[in-house]
Amino acid sequence: MSTGTEAGTGTGPMVGLLPDADLPEGLAPLFEAVRAEYGFVPNILRALAHCPDLTSAFVPLWAEVYRSPTIGPRLRALAALGTATTQECTYCIAHMSASARRAGIGEMQIGAIGDAIAVAEVFDDGEALVLEVADALTRDPDGVTEDLRARLRARFSEAEIVNIVLAVGMYNLTSRFLKALEIGVEDVFGSSPPTPQSTAQEDTR
Repeated sequence: MSTGTEAGTGTGPMVGLLPDADLPEGLAPLFEAVRAEYGFVPNILRALAHCPDLTSAFVPLWAEVYRSPTIGPRLRALAALGTATTQECTYCIAHMSASARRAGIGEMQIGAIGDAIAVAEVFDDGEALVLEVADALTRDPDGVTEDLRARLRARFSEAEIVNIVLAVGMYNLTSRFLKALEIGVEDVFGSSPPTPQSTAQEDTR
């Protein structure tokens, strides 16, 4: 697992990505559980491990948002990838594109995200609405207009709305954390993970 170059040098993450041998006391079992589920420990957690109490609180919340059955993996992946695309967060795009594929979202659909016209052509109304909310709320905390709220109410239950908005908020939190600290994508994703737009360009060749 890559931990990037030396922290704080301008060529790597702003903080060190703690290897297993340097984890604070009590975090090893949590990291092993994450590794057992995902196959690796994400770099975001290796950075967050500098604050073990925050890590221990963050991971269960993150997991509940990620696994919640209220909206299911497909809509959750769209909320996350839509947020990541608007944020232009390479790390998040790599992770959330993988989640989208696991949720059955095709390459052409992934490539459409970020293009409102293309989204309308390849997603159903509910999915397109989730992407619209993700983009609007990520661009502006006041971006959810009354019209958008009305369409959310007409399409989703209150529990679904809460879950959608919380997912967008959670992935805004993580993308800002990752970008501020310049945390790079893990080796498992390759050196240059594709963006949704580059995927779309490849599909048209």
